[in-house]
Amino acid sequence: MTTARPSWHPSLSMFLRRTVLVGAITLALMALAGWVIGALTGLWQVLYAGPVLALAYNILFEDPLRWRRIRQDRWSLDETAITYHSPDGDNMIPLADITQVRVRPGWTVVIYLKGGMRVRMAYIARPRAVAQRILDARDGLTP
Repeated sequence: MTTARPSWHPSLSMFLRRTVLVGAITLALMALAGWVIGALTGLWQVLYAGPVLALAYNILFEDPLRWRRIRQDRWSLDETAITYHSPDGDNMIPLADITQVRVRPGWTVVIYLKGGMRVRMAYIARPRAVAQRILDARDGLTP
């Protein structure tokens, strides 16, 4: 009996969570900058225009393009490697080359490799569990 290989893909809900969080932070920073500019120069229109333009750029251009670029990415784990499947082809990351696995702000798993290279798994659901699964597989390699 064979066991299913664990696999992961970008989650739309994680992507939307990131988009809302980054949008809220951008809105707050742009409003603060607009308030400072308005207070110093009397141009209060900046208080309204800056946040609206920043959010429009994020929502209409940057985020949809980012999602289109990564939505087809797939990662699968087997006994000796992680395979990255993308529209451009497949790449294998030997588990023996992994030195560290970290979780970045809630939606990204970063795999550190020998030689200083890093591989990013973006918008993965349950990133802590994924990171632990990869580390367990690496630690389970027979010497």
